[in-house]
Amino acid sequence: MLSVRVLLRLLAASLALGACIVSPQPTPPEEPTLLADHVSTGGPMDMSTTKRFVGEPGAVTPPLGDIVVTNLDTTDAPFAAKVAADGSFDITVPGTDMDEFRLEIVAPGGVRSMPLDLVLNAAGTSYEPGPRPFADCLVLDPAFSLSFNGAGDTRSVVVRNDCPDELSFLAPRLRRGQAAYGFDPTTPFVLTPGSATTITVDVGPQANEQVDVLFVETTGAVRDRRPLTLFVTP
Repeated sequence: MLSVRVLLRLLAASLALGACIVSPQPTPPEEPTLLADHVSTGGPMDMSTTKRFVGEPGAVTPPLGDIVVTNLDTTDAPFAAKVAADGSFDITVPGTDMDEFRLEIVAPGGVRSMPLDLVLNAAGTSYEPGPRPFADCLVLDPAFSLSFNGAGDTRSVVVRNDCPDELSFLAPRLRRGQAAYGFDPTTPFVLTPGSATTITVDVGPQANEQVDVLFVETTGAVRDRRPLTLFVTP
């Protein structure tokens, strides 16, 4: 027969084991991937006032959610279309030959892919990456987007000049300005070589729109524009 002392030790061990058992946690949604080399114009067509983006099968992994296209040179609302079961998509949006477009996959649950920033090439036959003249030395962290949990949330992006020359920047600006985002600074600034600054972005009470783009753009003879997607997760 077990002694009282042994029984108490067994009970304590059982309680400790129970405390270590954690209820299963939901698996976070998988971040979708959008492959640049699977995106084309879909062949010759009149693209003077519209641009077509065709993703071949396998362009989106996993094949879920919507393809969202944002014209970075207008204030039009983003356009969206469903991703097909084979990971393909086909979407046509307003735009000119000079416009730059941001393509993102928005998966169920609001998870977003790393964006593709594309422009039509000079021949008008295919897409190429948007121009980033200071890609090797102008660093934004994070580089592509800021996600927010809701009203009152604040995020920051660090802008660092690793270039050999001083860089002057226009005042940061929003593409549409119809979502509840505020930011600081709101005036032009200058970064000397090796220096950095922080742009703070906050989200206020929910507006009709929850997504926008914040532009960080150099000025001068050579211009480099960096778009940051701002979005509130559901």
